[in-house]
Amino acid sequence: MSIHCYIGATNPRQPHLVNARFVLFDSHPNAALPTLAVIWAGHAHYDTQTLVTTILADDWAYLDPDITATTPGFAGQHPVPGVGMTLAATTDGTAGPEPITVFPLRQAQHLDVDWIYLIDSATATIAVHTDDGSRTAHYPLTAFLPPPAAGNRLPQHDRPYVAGAPR
Repeated sequence: MSIHCYIGATNPRQPHLVNARFVLFDSHPNAALPTLAVIWAGHAHYDTQTLVTTILADDWAYLDPDITATTPGFAGQHPVPGVGMTLAATTDGTAGPEPITVFPLRQAQHLDVDWIYLIDSATATIAVHTDDGSRTAHYPLTAFLPPPAAGNRLPQHDRPYVAGAPR
């Protein structure tokens, strides 16, 4: 069974409205949140607005940061390197992507999805909502990235001095 979701952001001029894109596969929080974090770090270079713009560009069959330009898809699907495989709008590829889905979060129960993820580009966080629009969690994108390798960390005595910080 596939778990569907919408991923998007609220509209800054109308915060009660969500602008989102549909994702067909692998949308449970255990898969979707780490995947979005890796896309944010890799493809978007830690620029959260770029992540939002990228996700809102298409509906998605699935998100996968390991996708390359040569990853095969079904008819009408297109790989987006470092992001995922688009959902086919048509099988002959003549039509562009569907319009962005816009909905009030309080009406989410009318959507046929299990999860809704809202990215906040100002804070680099993701709010997790259930199929009825209820918020269940709120995470920083950094929470799903592996810690830096030991060789990339500064030793304790080489850490830069910050005024007011304990030494």
